[in-house]
Amino acid sequence: MGHQSHHQEIIVINASVFLAVILLDEPLEVSLPAGALIADIFGGKLRAHVPDRFEDEVLGGLVEALTKGRPVAARPFLALQEILTKLTVHRRGVDWSAEEVFNAALRWRVSYYDALYLVIAQKVGATYWTADKKLRRFLQRQKFADLP
Repeated sequence: MGHQSHHQEIIVINASVFLAVILLDEPLEVSLPAGALIADIFGGKLRAHVPDRFEDEVLGGLVEALTKGRPVAARPFLALQEILTKLTVHRRGVDWSAEEVFNAALRWRVSYYDALYLVIAQKVGATYWTADKKLRRFLQRQKFADLP
């Protein structure tokens, strides 16, 4: 009997990806791929990494959405707790430093928060996923050799 190797793709997901799933008024062209990505994480097809700020960013986005009256999936806090069990969380001072993220933000001309996800993607050799269309278009136009 032969041995089969199981290869998981490594990704880094921005908080916007999870928010695209739990905010029910997101456009289908955003929510459907985001939902498929989350399903692949739960199904073990993808190994997802996030910074330790991920939960705070999701909850901040959720508070903003709720105060604006946007429709939200049932039990979003429970859904967040469930996805967190499937994610590899990278901690400040252990896996990343503020100085390296700051320098990357300046080099890549992105926000500090966006640079944080990109630095982690670079460190773990991952593909970076975001539901932020403006950021995605900007990153696709960049020609930085070290941009994940």
